[in-house]
Amino acid sequence: MFIRTLSINVGQSRANRSLVMDVFSFVDLLFIVDPPRKADGGGVVHEHVDFDLFSFVQASDVEVFVRSSLSGLFLVDMHNMVSCIIMYDVGGVRRRIGGVYVPPKTDRLELSACEATWDDCDFLMGDFNAKHDSWNPNLRHHSMNIADCHGS
Repeated sequence: MFIRTLSINVGQSRANRSLVMDVFSFVDLLFIVDPPRKADGGGVVHEHVDFDLFSFVQASDVEVFVRSSLSGLFLVDMHNMVSCIIMYDVGGVRRRIGGVYVPPKTDRLELSACEATWDDCDFLMGDFNAKHDSWNPNLRHHSMNIADCHGS
């Protein structure tokens, strides 16, 4: 079984999320990281007919959508504030795939409890924003812009 999966940061934008669902309509499992939320942290309804909201936790930085025709193939293993792990079977073998969003400047110590849940994942994807000094104090961070790509 081949499962097309995408994890993408939509910057809390409802319009970006809708665009992603249109452009990547061929995807089966969609991890939306930094999703749009209501002021109370609740989810924002989506209108796309091909995807069902599969997992959402109030104020979480990850929401999961599944192609409507495939919803019965997946189970939620774990969903917390920064990640969601989905399970599915392939030929009798259970697989785990996770989507992660770590907010910028998150201290590595804050993630230690979450990292243990990621150890058994077959695939882990997302936006890790590993820019805090505690991750590697010797690392110099660089944001690429268009000028970098053109050598100017």
